[in-house]
Amino acid sequence: MDKERFMAFPAEITECLKGCNVDDVEFNIDFSDILLQKPVHEYLPIIVGELTDNCMDKGAKRILVTLSDNSLRVEDDIVEPNPQETLNLLNKIKDSEKMMTTKSKQREAANRGPGGGMGTKIVIGYLNKVGGNLEYSIIDGRIIAEATWV
Repeated sequence: MDKERFMAFPAEITECLKGCNVDDVEFNIDFSDILLQKPVHEYLPIIVGELTDNCMDKGAKRILVTLSDNSLRVEDDIVEPNPQETLNLLNKIKDSEKMMTTKSKQREAANRGPGGGMGTKIVIGYLNKVGGNLEYSIIDGRIIAEATWV
């Protein structure tokens, strides 16, 4: 993928998400040409797409994507009703050998669906190809996804 095509993907994802009732999509991009030489750059549009799609599926109105030479962080405005249970479920999905989903009663909340999760396995598949990793954490009741690579 050339640099021009790579630089176009944030706008494409933003346009798609805004068409799906996400009010604010912010990209904080701070990377050098070194990232474009790493194999992960080929997969980043798909990885960002999957992780932001998970945010959209659970009803996020604001999504923040931070990209650097060695990491990608995706966070949204959804405060989980049971963040530790959700984190445990996401880690179970991440560590499982089979496809699983977060579509369960424990993630249901007023005025939004139970969320997604299939994208987690897709992201892990791409990150495994480049020696990367995906971790989830909780900050102020919100689930944060962070992908890293070498």
